[in-house]
Amino acid sequence: MNHPAKYEYVLNKIKDMIEQGEIKEGERLPSEIEYSKLLGVSRATLREALRILEDEGYVKRYHGVGTFVTRPRVIKSGMEELISITRLIEKQGMRPGTKDVLIERVKPTEKEAALMNIPVEDDIFRIQRVRTADDIPVLYCIDRIPAKYVKKEFNFNKESLFQYLQEDLGIYIAYAVSDVIPVKAKVKNIYKKLEMKSASGVLLLLEQLHFDENNNPIFYSSNYFSPEKFRFYIVRKRV
Repeated sequence: MNHPAKYEYVLNKIKDMIEQGEIKEGERLPSEIEYSKLLGVSRATLREALRILEDEGYVKRYHGVGTFVTRPRVIKSGMEELISITRLIEKQGMRPGTKDVLIERVKPTEKEAALMNIPVEDDIFRIQRVRTADDIPVLYCIDRIPAKYVKKEFNFNKESLFQYLQEDLGIYIAYAVSDVIPVKAKVKNIYKKLEMKSASGVLLLLEQLHFDENNNPIFYSSNYFSPEKFRFYIVRKRV
């Protein structure tokens, strides 16, 4: 049985070489025999590292042909983990970005007011934007924040809304209640915003109500994820 440090060493070494451009996208790796000798590890250790790299999208193995360097194009996240989109993209080794930002101070809809437990007469800030990973559009999001939480002018100029709330408004998001809903990509022409191949596809809509440590609803978000670029999973334990 191989010591975990062995395949982790190989895993991290190959990742670093790919991310630093020492191994180019599309390049074929040496054979298992050659590569295991080059790295000073057993073939079993190399295979385990390559298996994980393939799961994470760094390489693609073709039987009888070889192993080729790819680049992680699909962002993966566990549904049980509450993390900002910015941090999630960074964890994949990609650069987060934002474009097509629209910020409005408006009256909430009845649904928005009810979810955030505010009167319909109160103002909210509604933020619409496209989030990118390495300049590739990966999701379209709409966030709503009651104006009462914004003491001064709404100066949201960070990538992460979590970070803005905590650093600028002193609000820490402790948890969120989420609904996962499949919707047609042609809704609101979102497929165009996400540069999807077709309007006939399906998006994954993640509707979330975020709460602070005192169980106060702080903001309500609708995140439309492209299934071409995002994958969610959940760890299920037998009970």
